[in-house]
Amino acid sequence: MTSPLALRKAKARAKLLAREDRLLKADLVRMRQEAGLTQAMVGELMGTSQQAVNKIERYDSDPKLSTLRRYANAVGALVEHRATPDVGQSLSAASATRWENLSGVTSATFATELVVRSVTMAGWMGSKSAHLRVPTRAA
Repeated sequence: MTSPLALRKAKARAKLLAREDRLLKADLVRMRQEAGLTQAMVGELMGTSQQAVNKIERYDSDPKLSTLRRYANAVGALVEHRATPDVGQSLSAASATRWENLSGVTSATFATELVVRSVTMAGWMGSKSAHLRVPTRAA
């Protein structure tokens, strides 16, 4: 029987892996747009149609790695793959993601703001660090 902790880790890992997939696709689409390429142009470079490229770019698509590799090549991007063992970091990352969703502020943004304000207000974590506040989502 699988332990509750192992199940929580598996769910957290699944969330993070899906998030990474979405971020990869978003980065590739952004790179296509920044390169001034249309979906039709990318389709031609990939040997497929504009409609197929549109389908790849949809938020709910789940393209194969070989398809993303061809898309990346067409937009002039390199994609790096790496696998690392999950020794519990998925739980904390999933918790950070949940906090980001609730607060509207990414953990990286909050950490950067915390460090910048700590250093500029009173040196490293000086007495005025109590004035720190969580940055809010832009309207």
